[in-house]
Amino acid sequence: MYTSRSTNEWIFGGLMAAQAIIILAIEIFILVEWQLWMRPQAIQVTPSYIVLIDAAIIWFASIYEFLLSVDAMRNKNNILLFAICVSNVFAMAFAAMQYPAMKGFCESMPEQRAMPDIPLVDISRNIWPQIRGPQLTVPIFIGLCTLGIWGLAFQLHKQYAWSIYRSVQGDSRMRARYLAYEVYVVLVKLGAFFVLCFVLHYGLIDVHFIEPEFGLTMSIPPALTIAIVLGVYFIRREHKPLMILAIVCHLAIIAYLLSRIVVLFGDSYLALTPTKNMTLLFAFASLILTFLSLACGIRCFMNFGYGLKSILAGKPHSVRASYDFHTISRHTPMPDDISCRRLSLA
Repeated sequence: MYTSRSTNEWIFGGLMAAQAIIILAIEIFILVEWQLWMRPQAIQVTPSYIVLIDAAIIWFASIYEFLLSVDAMRNKNNILLFAICVSNVFAMAFAAMQYPAMKGFCESMPEQRAMPDIPLVDISRNIWPQIRGPQLTVPIFIGLCTLGIWGLAFQLHKQYAWSIYRSVQGDSRMRARYLAYEVYVVLVKLGAFFVLCFVLHYGLIDVHFIEPEFGLTMSIPPALTIAIVLGVYFIRREHKPLMILAIVCHLAIIAYLLSRIVVLFGDSYLALTPTKNMTLLFAFASLILTFLSLACGIRCFMNFGYGLKSILAGKPHSVRASYDFHTISRHTPMPDDISCRRLSLA
């Protein structure tokens, strides 16, 4: 278990933990009120499971970001710190988009009926006034936490940058290679999160168990996890043939995301989803991060064989061995040909 070593780390990790706990509590309250309002017949309509999926994504985002913050502090990865800040902005945008969607569901659900003319919800009560405040609190609280962690990330960046500088002993070229590795690890971790969120939204809401696309869509998360873990491992080991395989996996994900974006912008049945804006948000974020991961992975591949492997393994790096200082004993005999010579340029 990692223990923070500075006040800024404690505050940063505490903010991320508080965000996860409070968002979880608020979403549980909203879901409880929503489920009490629903009737068994409501499972026939899309909003009945859209609310559950969106709540699960917010939970997952808060917990995942907390785990990433622990990982960033343990490995002193300042790139990951700023990536957490950016992903928190996406989480705030997603939570803000939930507010008008939930309001629309609360207004439209009482008018819908199941056969034979059975209400889908308890029409004797209106739950929107009860959940409006908590629903609005979620994006506001995430926004406040985002402001706090941005300031702390800048403070931790100074501390971690010096630690990395010492590990490469001031070698600017080795620092650039190490930075490329750091960026790649950050991008694949964030990209995996957004791809998973897109798969949940697209597979469970748009496709909604329509085979064979549903089975193929749900097979992406485990395959993606294996590709990411192996890709990071191959870079650390500098295994060229298998790293090429990881690059091909990134290309396959890009091709899949582009094909789904085209479908969502088309005129087919899958383009008529009620959560199209949210699905496209995850799709474009996943596409951008995967493309950047591909570019950074190729850059790391080109850095193979230049000494980064020893740095990642925790071994010391020597910048210029010919300029190292060596201790000479005063009893060490000097060569005869230079013992009586004065300093000269010859």
